[in-house]
Amino acid sequence: MDEENVRLVSTNARTFVPISESELAAFGVTREAKYVQTLEELREDPPNIVISECVKEISFMQNNFKQQTVYKRNKYVSSLSIYHQLHYNPNTKERIMKPSDLQFRKLYKPYRGQDLTNKTILFWRTGGIGDLLFIKPIMVHIKKTFPNCTILFACGPQYQPMVETWEDCIDKLIDLPFNVSYLWKADYHAVFEGVIERCKVAHTTNCYRLFTKWLGLEIPDDELIPKQTPKTEKIDYCRNILKEWGLDEKAFIIIQPRASSPIRTPSPAFWKKVVDKITEKYKVVITDSPKQNEMMEQFIKTLANKDSVYNFCNFSKGIDDTIALTLLSKGVVATDTAINHIAISLGVKAFGIFGPFPSYIRLDTYPKNLCSSIDAKISCSPCYLHGHRNCPNSDTGGHSKCYDSLDVDELYLKFEELMNK
Repeated sequence: MDEENVRLVSTNARTFVPISESELAAFGVTREAKYVQTLEELREDPPNIVISECVKEISFMQNNFKQQTVYKRNKYVSSLSIYHQLHYNPNTKERIMKPSDLQFRKLYKPYRGQDLTNKTILFWRTGGIGDLLFIKPIMVHIKKTFPNCTILFACGPQYQPMVETWEDCIDKLIDLPFNVSYLWKADYHAVFEGVIERCKVAHTTNCYRLFTKWLGLEIPDDELIPKQTPKTEKIDYCRNILKEWGLDEKAFIIIQPRASSPIRTPSPAFWKKVVDKITEKYKVVITDSPKQNEMMEQFIKTLANKDSVYNFCNFSKGIDDTIALTLLSKGVVATDTAINHIAISLGVKAFGIFGPFPSYIRLDTYPKNLCSSIDAKISCSPCYLHGHRNCPNSDTGGHSKCYDSLDVDELYLKFEELMNK
């Protein structure tokens, strides 16, 4: 095995060797997948999933979370973007992966509502935590309908501390990228790449209903609510932190200021106004990853009521820590990001702040006593822009301008109405 670890950094593809046209041709994909109007059109254009062959055994870190290894002469299934990062060692420029003689589109067996009695179905999604929660109710429904089926689920290692608790609907959890043998083992594949990003119907359809329709299913809205239980040891861990801080359970609000993309992240100036207003009455715990700890410390110093604000970033070693903390909170306030969906999955109140996307396409299926939101009021919103990009109209360092149109007093009134339900 190569002793040098390759670090995958999905947000900085500029450091990686470009994919050649000959590689794209071998995969049978295009550099930019086609944008379509309907799910029917999308079904005719398989996602940019590729099957590559390892030519040099090597270990790598995906999103700084877990060491993985690809083995020589083995074939792996991944998104085109992961192949882009992994096909050459970015430090030595030595080739690691090459296009396989197998094309994904020729092995793809899409699930469209077929009978799964004694069958195996492979689910995967390369998106984030929210995307995975959108899928969970579908897998629960399938497991109840076909109790003898086998469900395989593939996702990035950084999300597995959450997904590994979903024993009610997953028989085997596997890493992305995964060995091509899993494609052959499965009778059907449930792949969600492009369903939100490449299809206009996603602009007007709630994500849970969208994913359900994609698979040719009809599931009532009251079943389209993810449910999960935090790990006991993580609950105890968070209780000890709260005890050290002198905070009681259900006596604080969690705020997650940052989304995974700048396009869905309000400016620090906006968040200062929001947190200052909320801390007139409530204690606040701010959460994010440990690498954001110093930034959040500096932000807290700017607040009017900083003694009422606690920084959880350094304690959040994995998503399962934040899930446990959320269970112990009174509610969450966040931009369009995963903690809203995490809160609902735990029966905790969630208040969402939306700009690039309208709130109903994310929150419409949730119980109204648990969920509320406010939408930006500006001519360019909603813009439906995806990915790790800055707001094209930003004058605040890339943060979305649409959030600045929100009235914080109106936001707080809606938040208080939810807390009092």
